[in-house]
Amino acid sequence: MMDRQLSRSMASWEAESGMATRCSGVDCVFLSCFDHNALFLASMLGQGGIRLHRAHTLEMADFLLLATRGTALVTDTTFLDGSWEDALAMVGQVHPLVATLICADLVDREFVARARECGAFNVLFRPIELDRLRTSIRTAHEVTFERRLWLSARDQASRSSEHSYPGFRLETVK
Repeated sequence: MMDRQLSRSMASWEAESGMATRCSGVDCVFLSCFDHNALFLASMLGQGGIRLHRAHTLEMADFLLLATRGTALVTDTTFLDGSWEDALAMVGQVHPLVATLICADLVDREFVARARECGAFNVLFRPIELDRLRTSIRTAHEVTFERRLWLSARDQASRSSEHSYPGFRLETVK
């Protein structure tokens, strides 16, 4: 009985911290209304340790980024309920640490011309080489991970400064 309780508490801790199964790979959300792209990319990227979670709508992408602790959002220029501009707005408001990659056709060059200015991490034009997409997703993951570490360190530093008082110095007793 005690082993089960211990393993349950360990499992919940691992799930909350994202350490259980996510250490060895990258969780990425793919926002697109085209099934054939998602299935092909998921199978090819999965071999390299990138888990691709498919979303049809912004709401589903938001949920998947939260549920999987995703570090990258790959989006088409348009999808069922919006465009890349809507995706960047959602990420900026709700997931500011997540990097966004936009997949576009060459004819959409003018449509996505200001994507980087609006916060996109990268714009990839079709046909997209699989190695380039894999590298972009991994780089986006690293950037997001670094942002999270920086934010965590900043929060920890601000919390520790709240507990210090001017004129008093806390020292560790040996």
